[in-house]
Amino acid sequence: MRRTVCDELMRRLNELRESGAGHIAKLPAYSEATEMLEGRPVRFETICEPYPNAEAIVVVRAFFKAWSRPTWVSFKGVGHMFANGLIVRTDGAIELAPDSALWEYR
Repeated sequence: MRRTVCDELMRRLNELRESGAGHIAKLPAYSEATEMLEGRPVRFETICEPYPNAEAIVVVRAFFKAWSRPTWVSFKGVGHMFANGLIVRTDGAIELAPDSALWEYR
């Protein structure tokens, strides 16, 4: 299940990257969607925020409930949280966000 969720997260992130900086600039600050993967609901969130020395950081985050070795515990549930992101530079360049920029989202 974790592999399937990670693959879908990366597919969504790559789709955003390929859409270009112009499209990314029009994203709302937050959106979420629930998708069924392997018969289980997975919540995908897209977060777009200003980022120092760049235009924005865009994070795609995925969460699914699970009691087996959870990596996330909150009031919304216990399970697994995954996140990856992009940095959109003011010149329109798009690059993968470093891990250090993603800790607050994981």
